[in-house]
Amino acid sequence: MTFGSGTFGGGSTLPALGAVTLEKLEQETARRLGPYFSAYQATGSPTSSTSTSAIMPSLQTNAVIGGPENLWLLRRGHVQGGADIAVQSADRQRLVLSFDGSAGRVVVDRNWNVPMAPGEIAEFHHLDPAQELRQAVLAGLRRCFLTDTISVVPTGGYADTDLTYSAHWITDPLQVLTVEYGYQRPMYSQPFQVRLHQGHVMLTTPAYGGVWVTALRPHWSWVNGLDSDTGPTDDDDVLNVDLDYAAAAAHIEAWHRIPSRMFYAAAGNLQATQEMAAREFTRQSLIYAPPPSRDIRFSEVVRLPLVG
Repeated sequence: MTFGSGTFGGGSTLPALGAVTLEKLEQETARRLGPYFSAYQATGSPTSSTSTSAIMPSLQTNAVIGGPENLWLLRRGHVQGGADIAVQSADRQRLVLSFDGSAGRVVVDRNWNVPMAPGEIAEFHHLDPAQELRQAVLAGLRRCFLTDTISVVPTGGYADTDLTYSAHWITDPLQVLTVEYGYQRPMYSQPFQVRLHQGHVMLTTPAYGGVWVTALRPHWSWVNGLDSDTGPTDDDDVLNVDLDYAAAAAHIEAWHRIPSRMFYAAAGNLQATQEMAAREFTRQSLIYAPPPSRDIRFSEVVRLPLVG
């Protein structure tokens, strides 16, 4: 369990589980979704790449095998054994139109504004990196949770406190696990009710000093060590999530969103079926998802009668 900043709405200070970038998560997910590999443009200078083609020595072969035709070529701006370079957003991805194996030449469907640089690395993907892969990854992050404890300033007495207003990621009453009170830290459990009202989660609980709420927080809302209401948007954004847990979630989301593309990839049992993907996400959830709360939630808020 982790603790927030001590003021409701001031954000949390969750410890990092590991530096999992959005790029790394997309790459791990892509390995599960269909054909995926990387290759680099020939290192000779000036570049042998043109506005429509790239020469990739690692793809050069005289064997009659399938090539990268109809896959997406993604340029992230990495160079083999060297510093990163800037890639225009308009040049970031293209479909592979044709492939000459004897020369290792990949021809894309539309011109690049700037040809690939010497040694520049390209990734080859089954899914559209922007419209399909990234959307599946973001949806998967909304399936993955960690626990976060934040301090609440109740309205007073038994009045409702709007949790969603200050913590945008609390959108479902089932996310709220426990409510405790204590001035400096959570100390004692107390009865509470949560309900959904006009899209906001409302909390009713007695106000005994400081009130602390522990809730399930989706991983997309914690990016680069800060609260986020958009989720990760850049390749180098860092997430506080286990890699296999998030990739398994993205895998099953891809099956939900674009089943035709996933059925194509799974033909011949070369990629995981929907059932296999679902079993793997269940397995990862049992390992990394927060365990259910053992505290008892009251059906109504009560207090002991005064004696004397």
